Parts: sequence; structure tokens; C-alpha cells
Amino acid sequence: MRLSPPLAEPPGIAAAVLWLPPGRSTAAEAVAAGRIDEATRDRLGYTGLAESTAHAAPQMAVLAGRKALAEAGWSGGEIEMVAHAWIHHQGHDFWSPPHFVADGIGADKATPVGIQQTSNGGVAALEACVARMALDPTLERAAVTTGDRFAEPGFDRWFGDIDVAYGDCGTALLLDRSGGPYRVLSVASESAPEYEILYRGEDAWTPAPRMLNPTISARRTKMYFRESGGWPRFVGVLRRCVQRCVLAAIADAGLAPDDPSLRQLVMPRLSTGALTQFYIPVVAELALPHTEIVDLGRDTGHLGAGDLTANLADLHGQGGPSPGSVTLFLSAGNGYTWSCVAIRRE
Repeated sequence: MRLSPPLAEPPGIAAAVLWLPPGRSTAAEAVAAGRIDEATRDRLGYTGLAESTAHAAPQMAVLAGRKALAEAGWSGGEIEMVAHAWIHHQGHDFWSPPHFVADGIGADKATPVGIQQTSNGGVAALEACVARMALDPTLERAAVTTGDRFAEPGFDRWFGDIDVAYGDCGTALLLDRSGGPYRVLSVASESAPEYEILYRGEDAWTPAPRMLNPTISARRTKMYFRESGGWPRFVGVLRRCVQRCVLAAIADAGLAPDDPSLRQLVMPRLSTGALTQFYIPVVAELALPHTEIVDLGRDTGHLGAGDLTANLADLHGQGGPSPGSVTLFLSAGNGYTWSCVAIRRE
């Protein structure tokens, strides 16, 4: 998505916050308890996963949102749109998490919107807010929040999937039409909807959640897909889609791949095995001579819909990126959609 008038300038990011619960489920503990073997631990590459024992997913999003408001010096009443994204259970059935988040951060004048695009939901929520700002010149400020909690017995955070393990968190990103320490230059996405089957397998349709199995297992549905012979073609599609969305994000930001301002490309918080086998080699083929590939989250796990904001928050907390530099944030969500966001440090 190229950002153009009525956005005379790309929208600013006033704050990006990652709220992590204090608990950790460590890899060493998972091996000792027989939840994973050593080979799985090594391929996952996480030292531990963030684990919430006290807060539901939307509550963590509210905590992140309140902290972001404090950092930006805003009140919740200044926010005109709240886009909340998530993957997993939000603590109640038949209920609206985005309205809870909006109320919890005091955004009583905002329009709350729920976004469900699995792990790519944070990017989809960002894109929804930016698109709304482009269409409505009166909308000045918006909030993008995420919240996920992968608790037992409904989810096995260590062994419920292949090539990813899941941590709990809330995130909040504040958008401001007039600017901020960062600006969103572009958002580009590529999708392959035929691969929704990786998380469906051959399971029968059900009238209510978790009727077939008490614990969600993406590992089981992925194994069905692999055994069906579709994996090699999927890997080829992954390669093409990742390269296309990265190149499109660069072009839509008005840059070339060899631009010296392109300083970092941040990976989603997937397993070390998935990154080194698939994602990093694919990006390396693009010949981005000034761009360092960054892998974060070894001590948190994959944070559901929150990887994008978490990665920006961590980079900012480490003192970077440097002024004038552009960082590319790669995102992937089952279904499948891959996205790349170009963000400039002011």
C-alpha cells in the first residue's frame, strides 16, 4: 500500500509498547518435563516463552495501551480508532475484545474494530488504521493493539505447532497523523489462500470450538498437509511471496534495494529452524547490501499477532534504529499472508 494524499505525510508512530507478563516457561523446563525433546528445543531456538498466569489476552493489551499512552503523553479520549488483533481465545465467548480494550484505555470516542488475520493480524490492524486515516482526513490518532495468551489445557505452547512456540503478551502502537519518532512509509502484502489447509487438515467441520480435540494442535494438521505431498510447492510459494512483499514495501516507500538508508530487516519471531531454513536465505537472495537481518524474541517466543509492534518496541528500547534509517519488518500469518512494513526513524 503506497501512502498518498490525503496523507500529505506518512502517518507517525508516537509510541510502540510490548507488555510481557513476568512468568516464563523455559526450554530447559520443557525438556525436563518431557514436553519437547532436545532436537525440537534446538530447532525452536527459544530459551523461554512469556507465560501469563494472571492476565487474559485483552487485559495485557490494555496494560500495553495504557503504557503507550503515558509514553506519548496522550489521553485515551484523543484516540478515534482502536484496531485490536488476536489469534487465540480472548477470555470470553461471543464477546467483543476490541470494545473491552477501547474502554480499558479510555478511548471512549473511538470506533473499536477487531482484526483476525492470525499471526499477521498486527500488520492487518496497522493497515486498517492507516487506510482509515487516508480516507478520513479528520481522523488524527489511532491505536493498534494485540493480545494473546496460549494457556493450557486449550493450547500446548511448546508442542502445539511445528517450527514455532508461543508466548503471551499485549502490544500497543499509537498512530498520529502529525508525526512521531517513527513514520510508516509503506505496507505490502502477498497472500496464498489455498494454504489455509495447513491449519485445517482433514478435520470435520464442527458447530463449536474444540469439539474434536480438547487441545488445539496445528502440528497434527500440518503433518497431514506434509504427508499429502503439498509441502514442496508451499515452500516455493513462501519464497516468492516473501520476496515480492519485501520488494514491494521498499518500492512503495520510494526506495531501491541498495538504498543505504535501508539498515535493518527484522524477522517474525518464528523458530530458529524456520528462519535459517526458509526466511533468511529467501531474503538474502534479494541483495540488500546495507541491510542487516535481525532476529528478536528468543526469550519470548512467537507473540501471536504482536510480533510487529514487539519488534519495533524492542529495537527502540535498545536505542535504535538510527535517525533517518528505514527498518523493514517482515510478518507471516497462516492462511497464508506475508507482509512487510517499512518504518523510518525520524
